[in-house]
Formats: sequence, C-alpha cells, structure tokens
Amino acid sequence: MKTLLIAAEKGGTGRTALLCQLAHYFCLVRRLRVLVIDLADPACSTVSLARASKAVVLDGERAVVLAGESHANTPKGRIQVLPARAIHGLTLEGADAGARYHANMRHLLRVVEPFADVCLIDCPPLPDIRTVCIEATVDAMLSPILLSQEAFDSAADLINGAHGVRNVRAKLNPSLRFIGLLPNMVERTLLQQIQARVLQARLSVWLIPDPKNPNGYLHMPRLEEIAKAQAVGVSVLDLTRTDHAARMAWLAMRACFDVIARQLDSVEPRLADGQAFNGEAFHA
Repeated sequence: MKTLLIAAEKGGTGRTALLCQLAHYFCLVRRLRVLVIDLADPACSTVSLARASKAVVLDGERAVVLAGESHANTPKGRIQVLPARAIHGLTLEGADAGARYHANMRHLLRVVEPFADVCLIDCPPLPDIRTVCIEATVDAMLSPILLSQEAFDSAADLINGAHGVRNVRAKLNPSLRFIGLLPNMVERTLLQQIQARVLQARLSVWLIPDPKNPNGYLHMPRLEEIAKAQAVGVSVLDLTRTDHAARMAWLAMRACFDVIARQLDSVEPRLADGQAFNGEAFHA
C-alpha cells in the first residue's frame, strides 16, 4: 500500500477537492483499492465521497470488522473512507499526546495495509501536530498551493520551517518523498501569470516537472466542473457522459493525475519503525 498525505499550511487551497478527485481517479482509472483516511476538521472529504454513495464510509464497528477480514475480499476499484471519528486512539490528550498519536497512526496504517493499494490522507493545515505526526509516518506528500504572495510564504515554511518537510525527513521520516508543490485553481489572467513567474523564481526546485513542457511545471487549472462534481459527490469523469465542458476538464485533470500517479508508483512503500516521535524536537 502506498500512503500519500495531501497537506498545506493554509486552508482554502482546494486540498479536499483535490484529494477526492484523486481518489476517484485511482478508483475509476487505475482500478485500485482506495482508502481515504479523513483526519480533517470538519471531515469534508468524508461528506463529499459519501454524498453519492460512491464510497463506503467505515464506522467504528465496520473498521474493526475490516481488520479481521481477508484482504482477498476487498474488491478492486473501490473507495473506502475512514473518518477520524471511527478511529480509536487518534486524539490529542495528555503530555505525550504527539508521541501517542504518532504511534497510533503507524499502527493504524499497518492494520489497513493489506486492504488497500493506495491510501490518501486528508488532515488539518500545518503546523497542526497531527499533520506533523502523519508526515512522520507516510510514504509521500503532495501540497496544493495557490498563486499568491501569502501562499508562497506559507509554502516556504511548509518546506523549510520547524514543522516542514526537510525537518521531518531529517528527524523522523528519512524516506518521506515530497512529490512537490502543485499550483491549484490556476486561472488564465495576467496577475496569475506574474505570480506563476514569481513562484518559479522562488520555489522552482519544489515544483513538479511537466513531462509535456520541458520548461513548465504541473498545475491544476480552476475548473467549474470540479466544483460541480464535488457538489454531487462524484468524479468529473462521471460528468463527461453528458457534458462537453466536463470532457475538456477531465482531459486537463487526467494529465495532471497521471503524472502524480507515476510519481507515487516510483515510491517504495515503507512502514519502518523509524525514529520515535518527540514533539520537543520541533521546538528546539
């Protein structure tokens, strides 16, 4: 099982919509067993994926049953969603809350590993300690970013800050693969073009190369069809049967998701013991 955290330093980046549409992509296009662990508050990914019964939402009892099933019984091309409320132990209480949260998250991923091919994780914005614990546990991380000066400053903290990718890799999870920053909801305006050039100048090394454009990088355009699909709880691909605009939108999304999927394919899944989580290390 490959584990991918979708994380950002700010809300409003389109993180949840990106995660949901990526889950649909892995399910419908890649025909994989997809598990979404929704640790965000509120649990918007759970709400969206359950809206049209396109996913099975696991409650506490069902999650326990899952752990006792044979993984051969888990069908391909299926999305299962595990919200935080259904997971015993993922709470922050007491002096050693961070260490316990990290240990419980590692244990959870070991339990569900046989039942999914890919696990996507939604979480609160950084520097929430829960998200840091998850960074310390997963195989890979992807970060949507808006084209704005404020977002660039947040992205710099996400990479280089006390709770950033570099610090987590150095102290807790050396095998963490940062797939990169993904400019999201990009519009074809002069201001956005200027901001895109600023982003390239400041953070080009952390952008995802676009294989179709040697001098470009991967980005997700602002698409009304994504909002329409999210509103009814389906993939944009489901809208393409009757909507020409959705077909054009899906082509752009598919090109982006194919690159992300190939990046994830190259990641070696690893649930090693690693270093023990010590929240104090991030305040030194």
